[in-house]
Amino acid sequence: MSGFLNVKAPPGMSTVHRATLDALAQYGPRRAGMTQIARLAGTNRPYLYRNWASREALVREATRLELKHLLYLARETVDPLPPRCLAVRFVVRAARLVREHPVVRTMARTDPDLVHASILRPATDWHSLAWAWLCDYVTGHLAAGAERDSTTLAVLTTAIPYALTPPADSSTPEDRAAIDARLSTAVHLCLGASLPCTDCGPTDSASRATVTGGAACSRVKPGMPPFNSRARTATTRCSTFLGPHPASGCSDCSHKAERSPYTLGYAE
Repeated sequence: MSGFLNVKAPPGMSTVHRATLDALAQYGPRRAGMTQIARLAGTNRPYLYRNWASREALVREATRLELKHLLYLARETVDPLPPRCLAVRFVVRAARLVREHPVVRTMARTDPDLVHASILRPATDWHSLAWAWLCDYVTGHLAAGAERDSTTLAVLTTAIPYALTPPADSSTPEDRAAIDARLSTAVHLCLGASLPCTDCGPTDSASRATVTGGAACSRVKPGMPPFNSRARTATTRCSTFLGPHPASGCSDCSHKAERSPYTLGYAE
């Protein structure tokens, strides 16, 4: 009977997803295989193949869930902004969370051809997920049809290079803020805004300057339809989003993915 007590329980799905992301971050998308994932998950290859048809299916599932989690985090802001400015902030934050993710950093370093293809051919499951998110929270104020589709495509095409081109390890907070500012300006223009204006310019807050890079945005033009109420925000307790945190950790921050330096934002 003692033998039964030594039987190790199989890992849960979240553990396998975490191990998959860890393997991608360590080895890159081409070299991360079922052997590495099984080792990091504390299991074996047969267990993985009993639950996922292939390595590709497991990687697709884990990375889609992680992207969905990051897009959720991108909408967590306490800044009181007009709806259009808030939508731009969502895009800027989402791009920053993705490009500073360890998996994306490793992919850019080990497989630049894959990054290049992702930028030029946005027709994967991950792009579809991003498209749906944009339609819900960024371009949802537009009537369904050609106008919304063309605006969503413009925002997606503009944001993808910013999301898939990680900054250099030696880059400073000012460098990152400058990247955010350029993307913020571009997305404002995609949404039909004119620059500059005073609705969401920089404040004295260091966190505001870091996230927006000091970029101003536009008031809604006369005749523009109102934004969809779905472009809303959930509150978060962190007052220094993506800013310097104490070495012992941020007592205010409730999400690991918002700490700096960036850590994997696994869904717990």
